[in-house]
Amino acid sequence: MIPFFPMFYKDELIYSVISRYHRHSGNISITQTTKDLFGKKKYIIPDLTTDLELLLENTRHFTVESINEWINNHTLYNYYTNFNTDAVKATIKKYMIKGNGENKLHYLTGQVASTVKEPMYFKYCPKCWQEDTDKYGETYWRTYHQLPSVLVCLEHMSFLEESTEYFRQINTQFTNTNINVCALKEENIEEISKINTHFLFSLARESYKITIKNYNFCPDNLSAIYRSILRENGYINVNGNINQIKLKEDFIKFYGVGFLELMQSLPSGVDGECWLRAITRKQRKSFHPVRHLLIIHFLGESVDTIYEHHNTAYNPFGIGPFLCLNAAAEHYLEPVITDLKVTTCRDTKKPVGTFHCLCGFVYSRRGPDVTTEDNLKIGRIKEFGDTWFEKLNHLINQEKLSYRACARVLKVDTNTVIKYAKSKEKAEIKVNQEKDDIKNLWLELRNKFPDYSRAQLRKINPSLYMRLYRFDKEWLLENSPAKVKQENNLARINWHERDLQILKEVKFAVAELRNSQKPVRLTLSKIGMTIRHLSLLEKKLHKLPLTKEYIDDVSETIEEFQKRRIKWSIKQLDLEDLSLWRIRREAGIKASFYSKLDPEISLNIETKLSNSVGLREL
Repeated sequence: MIPFFPMFYKDELIYSVISRYHRHSGNISITQTTKDLFGKKKYIIPDLTTDLELLLENTRHFTVESINEWINNHTLYNYYTNFNTDAVKATIKKYMIKGNGENKLHYLTGQVASTVKEPMYFKYCPKCWQEDTDKYGETYWRTYHQLPSVLVCLEHMSFLEESTEYFRQINTQFTNTNINVCALKEENIEEISKINTHFLFSLARESYKITIKNYNFCPDNLSAIYRSILRENGYINVNGNINQIKLKEDFIKFYGVGFLELMQSLPSGVDGECWLRAITRKQRKSFHPVRHLLIIHFLGESVDTIYEHHNTAYNPFGIGPFLCLNAAAEHYLEPVITDLKVTTCRDTKKPVGTFHCLCGFVYSRRGPDVTTEDNLKIGRIKEFGDTWFEKLNHLINQEKLSYRACARVLKVDTNTVIKYAKSKEKAEIKVNQEKDDIKNLWLELRNKFPDYSRAQLRKINPSLYMRLYRFDKEWLLENSPAKVKQENNLARINWHERDLQILKEVKFAVAELRNSQKPVRLTLSKIGMTIRHLSLLEKKLHKLPLTKEYIDDVSETIEEFQKRRIKWSIKQLDLEDLSLWRIRREAGIKASFYSKLDPEISLNIETKLSNSVGLREL
């Protein structure tokens, strides 16, 4: 049992606590320290420390924190798993608690495959170091200082510096956090100073949040959220295609090349090689947390607010039903339209909504709608519909209003009223003339074929019939041949004769199947397929009593068929080949039937042997 164990400082890595224990214990060998704390020799992983169950068991008298509190507050578990699936999170946590998975951890988190590399050296804040040494007489490694996305200290709003200690010890020695080793290292931060510090501190704050808290992000949900916000900002058209070129240009312009290079996240390459393209599509792989944080900040959100967009759909014209703007309809300015089709304007790439009302009025406008007044706008009327034309006809012919007065009532231009009033008159004259011509053609067709029925006349000229049917159905029915009642000439089936005929065919088929070279099981389906009347036997067997009785008599169960195969197999084999395993193989007996059929096999073998002996004696 160990005599002591250091207490945890705020945001201290478990690795740092173990390092302090190693220094205070006076142990010379790292092996002795790991045996003290874990009961075995092992390598201590700085960011995702493993075998925590063993560590807690050996230090439980000196700590009040649980394993979950250790993982959440003193490792980088949350940082590297917040954007992974629940299955990956559970697996990593299991390895950290139980061990036996050290070699898999960084593959599971995606760190190994990622182009964002972790810091080579431990990082620290000089002001934190000074305060720690004054307060505690020593300093320690803080969790969030070691993140690749953090270059500043949130407590002192100052730049971090690199120590002389490797983040991953090549010589398997602990890094020291004492005053001598952690002396201030002069670092050239001129290049970092040129970066917009707003981005540095924003990213550091977001990184710290996902280090100390599990946000339960789901990769698929995040992908949908990213697309939803991108659509709202005009990066996705109505067909769901992302303008990747514009997105990349705006993204780089927003952050600047220098900052993105510092974060190892400058978008480059095409398709799968460009992380920005891949993260805004369906996520088929994991992405480094810094890249999720960059895209979230670019979209104007944070890790605390991004999920407010979950299950929100982009509706450039709002949520229906939409207003009908047909002034001729009784439901004018009422929300009755449910049919909306959204397309993309070729010139502006903005959404264009086409609204179809049941009154026949169809209009469109370019979106998105920004104010409540926008839903009263009409960009273009595509169809006026029957209701509008009926109203126009009523105003002109019955109320005798002028074109200008009609325009005021219908909320359109006067020239529009003039255009359609005259075209409507011409169209009606033309339609009436066409109707008369079509009717005359139908009468001529009837006179030419006086004995034909209506169906026969329709076959001669189907287009003529359909036009008449649509124009004037009543006239068509009155001027067509009367419907002739058809007699049912279907001959009734003599099922007794059919039964005798099928029975004859079945007996012949059964004889053939029994004499086949290899045994075939006699079943209803097999007999039916052989005589090519399977459907008849399956559906009408109850009307064929003689056939049914015969088939029921000759049909074999599985066990009966297996016994017949055994007899056939024994006949095929010579006396010297009569063995249990050979007969099983020849008869195709499954192992599950061995215990049931082995006595049958033995009995048949004895019968054949006794018969052969009797023949020899004769």
